[in-house]
Amino acid sequence: MDQLIPVYVLTGFLGSGKTTLLNRILEDGRVTKKKVAVLLNEVGDANVEGQLLGKDVPMAEMLGGCICCSIRADLGMELTKLAREHRPDVIWIETTGIARPLEVMDAVTEASMYEKLELRGVVAVADARHLLDRVRIGAGKTYKLMREQIEAAGFVVLNKTDLVAPAELAELEGFIADWNPHAWAISTVRTELNLDAIYRMDHNVSAPAERQEAICPPGCTHDHEHRHSHEHAHDSTHDHVKALTYYLPGPVDSRIFEEWVAGLPEGVYRGKGIVTFRDTSSRFLFQYAYRESDYMRITPQGTVHDVVVLIGEGFPRESLLKQLERLCLV
Repeated sequence: MDQLIPVYVLTGFLGSGKTTLLNRILEDGRVTKKKVAVLLNEVGDANVEGQLLGKDVPMAEMLGGCICCSIRADLGMELTKLAREHRPDVIWIETTGIARPLEVMDAVTEASMYEKLELRGVVAVADARHLLDRVRIGAGKTYKLMREQIEAAGFVVLNKTDLVAPAELAELEGFIADWNPHAWAISTVRTELNLDAIYRMDHNVSAPAERQEAICPPGCTHDHEHRHSHEHAHDSTHDHVKALTYYLPGPVDSRIFEEWVAGLPEGVYRGKGIVTFRDTSSRFLFQYAYRESDYMRITPQGTVHDVVVLIGEGFPRESLLKQLERLCLV
């Protein structure tokens, strides 16, 4: 059986420091022997940033549009191709700065039907000075998008904090805590942080020492004292906005499955997947949104996995996983 490949989305407004963080992630992969693949999204028709990542990096490019709208349909194909050709340990998607993260999450999970991928988390990077300016204005499309990116993330990197005063930093950290109390919130200069904290954000890790390490990696000599004093200690449930992916080991009963979908909790706002029913001779694509579900008979070509993907916030992940396991036994 193919190994499940975790996928992370790296989002943040233009100029926030996403590429700097991505380069740190790639260098960490080289040191730890973790094979990191990258999918880069640019609105323009030329990928300048891709030239900076190194020829040793398995990479796919999506140019000429935003991943969450005009080229969304290509995402599943590109992710599947990356996974099958390179079998990486992890895939990072760096979105264009204007991407809407919830739409990106929805697009990423489409690929779960074709390859064993799991959306593990969203990391948002914000430019402290720019964010503060937008917060002070309190309106506009850029402010709304920057806030939306932070609200959707499981890990928030408040970057370039050397460009704001300590009181302003505390103000920004307060806003982030209000907008997304479930995320790890780390304040950095040049996105310097312990990357283990990102890879552990979807696990139940909860210790002040580990949060301290997340800000400044071992061996770091920079002065982070003012940032340490303002670092937020949130709980580790990280149940704000997330995706649940479950690969069905076999066919399920159609009536029981449809009843289960109809009874999904309110925290689940989107669902999709491929299922094989025991009592029919074909497979079905199902979609779920706004408490309504739809089933379409399909005859897939090539490898298409039976899978259930749920996106939402605050839903009982472990309980739903156990319910899905039981569905396969009934």
